[in-house]
Amino acid sequence: MNELQIGGIIVGAVAGFFIGNFFQKRTGGVCPLLCNPKISTIYFALLGYLLTSSKGI
Repeated sequence: MNELQIGGIIVGAVAGFFIGNFFQKRTGGVCPLLCNPKISTIYFALLGYLLTSSKGI
């Protein structure tokens, strides 16, 4: 795992946490992936890792 992938995980996790908190307050828990900050943090950290771990980079 290189620095780019670690950065992608951190940026994704921070974005997921703020998105989860935002949607939890606004929508009242309609979507379990986005409205739970714990789940959205893990989900977006995984997305950040996947986006930065392609073969071409």
